[in-house]
Amino acid sequence: MHIIGTSGHVDHGKTALIKALTGINADRLPEEKKRGMTIDLGFAHFEGDGREPVGVIDVPGHERFIRNMVAGAWSLSCAVLVVAGNEGWMQQTEDHARVLEAMGIDRIVCALTKIDITEKNSLASAAGEIRQNLFRIFGKEIEILPVSSLTGEGIEALRRKILDILKTIPPKREERSGYIHIDRAFTVKGSGTIITGSLSGGDISEGEELTILPGGQKTRVRGIQSYHSAVSTAQPVSRVACNLHGIKKEAISRGFIAARNPDDFKIAREFIVQWGEMDGMAIRNHRELEIACGTGHYTGIIHFLRTEGFARIVLKEDVPVNWLAPCLFIQQGGSLILGKGRFIWPGVTDRHFRIRLSSLLKRYAIGETVRKEAVLRFLLQQWFQTTAGGEKSCIEEFCSAEGIEVRIIGSTIIEEERFQKEAESLKDLYTRPGGLSRAEVLHSRDIPVEVKEFLIEEGLEKGEVLLQGNILIPPEQLEERSNLSPLGRKILKMLSQKKNSGLQLKEIRDPGAKTELRTLVLTGKVISLEDEIYFSSGYFSRLTTVLLEGLEPGSSFTIPEAKERTGLSRRYIIPVLNKMEELGMVKRRDNTRVVC
Repeated sequence: MHIIGTSGHVDHGKTALIKALTGINADRLPEEKKRGMTIDLGFAHFEGDGREPVGVIDVPGHERFIRNMVAGAWSLSCAVLVVAGNEGWMQQTEDHARVLEAMGIDRIVCALTKIDITEKNSLASAAGEIRQNLFRIFGKEIEILPVSSLTGEGIEALRRKILDILKTIPPKREERSGYIHIDRAFTVKGSGTIITGSLSGGDISEGEELTILPGGQKTRVRGIQSYHSAVSTAQPVSRVACNLHGIKKEAISRGFIAARNPDDFKIAREFIVQWGEMDGMAIRNHRELEIACGTGHYTGIIHFLRTEGFARIVLKEDVPVNWLAPCLFIQQGGSLILGKGRFIWPGVTDRHFRIRLSSLLKRYAIGETVRKEAVLRFLLQQWFQTTAGGEKSCIEEFCSAEGIEVRIIGSTIIEEERFQKEAESLKDLYTRPGGLSRAEVLHSRDIPVEVKEFLIEEGLEKGEVLLQGNILIPPEQLEERSNLSPLGRKILKMLSQKKNSGLQLKEIRDPGAKTELRTLVLTGKVISLEDEIYFSSGYFSRLTTVLLEGLEPGSSFTIPEAKERTGLSRRYIIPVLNKMEELGMVKRRDNTRVVC
């Protein structure tokens, strides 16, 4: 099934042409009928060769309603560019043609209308100009068919041409499940909320659950109409009206999506886009503009990347998009089409990631489509994080088809070869003299924390690394360091000479003192307190024994009482008490400590 659409300058006969093709007046609003001008989207249909309905969308031609025109253009299989023979190529003809090209609609036929009131010489002149402009924009010959909606001349030939074009288009099922870009939401008394839009991707049936994006509200399909007929299952690509259960009209707006599988879409306010300017239009860096995609349009700011033809856009609201969805850049508050683009990467990205991504994107010329496979392979070579099940399934399928072995850890997908390299890199970190703290490991390497956590736990399970206190160290290094070095013996002697004070790192002038102290802590000979204060294990044990002597579990003592019992100053008693709390010997309660 297919949907076609008309486009072109205001008053060039689009609505009249649709009525001649379908017998339906697509102007549904009273204001449209009063003014004789299409303001919003209009809808009609006619039968194809197999009696299947062919949907028709009538878009407004006036420049003030360019956003409505874009909303109607995204789902078209074929477009009919309407040009009046008595006026020829006009500004909105140019704009609509450029929108069609930017949206990737390459199946075009031109209807030269009002031939019944235009002289033959004027028609020939207009057709010549139109042909040149079409070739300039689309880069190929576009057939021009003269028609009169009033007399019916040429209407059947135009219908035949449209159907022949549609026969060359394969079924459009690019997604796993059906979704509707919503263009209207209203209430019918006795039925509730109704949405209308163009169905793509896959079937939608009565009773199925849909998710309204970007909000995520769940609803169920009560009933479906397609081309004024009730159906139990609607097929893509077709115009549908769905009666929804459990959701109010106020929760839905034009631009929203009703999807069977919400994971097929990424919801974000920030995106990397591939973009290009329209002829004669300049987009300034960091400017605010409008971005139109699907049936919606949004306000945002564009920031150019280092790679020409690619940018980051930051929107003021969440937008649901799928891979390579087309978009247009419109002058904010105006009607000028400034440029076109495609969504490449959703979500907030840091500068380093954008630099890496730019190294891939620079391989593509402006206007050349960025292949999804290339981006995924690049990201897998780095690492890929996602919280969307649909994205994860897509990547797994791609990797399986391409023979790429991956490891999935939480929300991260990482190529197996890269994973093994990271595992070896972390092992190298452990073998540093004195090992590394867990915090130091988690802050090392530019990969997600959940991957590093996984590698630490895997190393502990396999016995490749030991956790001593909060220090990770290989078993063999711990065994090697059980024998004291000369510096280690010197430090222990210094500790034994201390009475009611600990030893601070700054008091040891010898090179390598910090590493040696870490070794002494790992081997249990020294206790490390905060502020780089150290006690010998024996002295710390005696302190805690004196401090807790005669105290039952649940009893408490104050800091002054602890100072009196141990003879330590406040400078040292606080770190000692904090260490005892860390070891589970006491608990803090206000300014007292409770014995565990």
